[in-house]
Amino acid sequence: MPLTAAQFTSPYFSLYSKAKQLHWDPADVDLSADRAQWAMIKREHAGERYDEQILRLTSLFYEGEESVTRTLAPFCSAVSRAGLGVDKELFLTTQLYEEAKHFDFFARYFAEVFEVDGAITRQYITPAPQAVLIADLEEVTERLRRAEGRDRIIPVFAESVTHYMGVVEAMLARTGYVGAHDALATRGWLPGLQEGFRLVKRDEGRHVTFGMRCIAELTAERPELREVVSATFERHLPNVLATVAEFDYPQPLVDIDKLSAYALAQYQRFAAAAGLGGEVLSEAEYAEEGDR
Repeated sequence: MPLTAAQFTSPYFSLYSKAKQLHWDPADVDLSADRAQWAMIKREHAGERYDEQILRLTSLFYEGEESVTRTLAPFCSAVSRAGLGVDKELFLTTQLYEEAKHFDFFARYFAEVFEVDGAITRQYITPAPQAVLIADLEEVTERLRRAEGRDRIIPVFAESVTHYMGVVEAMLARTGYVGAHDALATRGWLPGLQEGFRLVKRDEGRHVTFGMRCIAELTAERPELREVVSATFERHLPNVLATVAEFDYPQPLVDIDKLSAYALAQYQRFAAAAGLGGEVLSEAEYAEEGDR
C-alpha cells in the first residue's frame, strides 16, 4: 500500500518525523555520579529501605520495557493487514526501536550502577504487575498476531492499543515517572537515572498520543468499540492500583494517594479520547502530548 499525500501530512507521520528528530543513545547517558550516590543511599538510608524502593521502581520499568519491546511487533503487522495506513506503520517502526532503547537503558543501569544481574527484577514482579505488564499483554498481542480479516483484526487491535498505550504506558509508566521525580529529583539523587527517565518519558509521550488518536478514530468509525475500550480498562484497573500500592512502605519515597489519583486521571484522559466521557484533547494538546 502506498503512502498517500494525506498520510504524508497526517498526525501519525508527524509523530514519526518527531521520533527521527529526537534520537538518543542509552550509551550516552552519564552514570558516573549515580554509582557513588547509590552506595551512599544503601549505606545511609538502609533503615528507610530507600534502596529497595528504588530497585522496585526500576525493576518494574526493566520488566515492562522488555515486555513492550517483545509484544509490539504484532501491531505493525495488524495495521498492514487491516489497511489502517502506512503512516501508522511508519510510526510503529520508530516505537519498536524506542522500546528496545528503553530496555537497553534499564539493563545498562542494573549492570553498571546497581551492579546486579537483571534477573533480580523478578523478585519485585508480584502477581499484579505480572498480569498487567507481562502475561495479559502477551495474551492480547498474541490474539492480535493470529487475527485474520479486517473485521476480526480491528476489535483486537482496539483492545491491544488500549492495553498497551492506555493501561501500560499512560496509566502505569506515566505514574512511574511522577513517582521517580518525587523520589529522586526532589532529593537530587541519581542524575543519570533521572535523565534516562526524562528521555523515556519524552518518547512515550508520542506513543500515548498515537494510541489516543487511534482509539479516537476507531471508536468514531465503530462506536461499539467503546465497550472494548471500557472493558479493557475495567479489567486492568485493579492490577494498576495494586501495583501502585506496593510502594506504600513504612517510610515511603512517594505519595501513594497522589500516584493513585494520577493513574486514574490518565485513564480518564485516554477514555475520553474513545468517547467515554470527559474532555477530549484539542489538536494543540495532542501536539504537546507527542512532544513530552
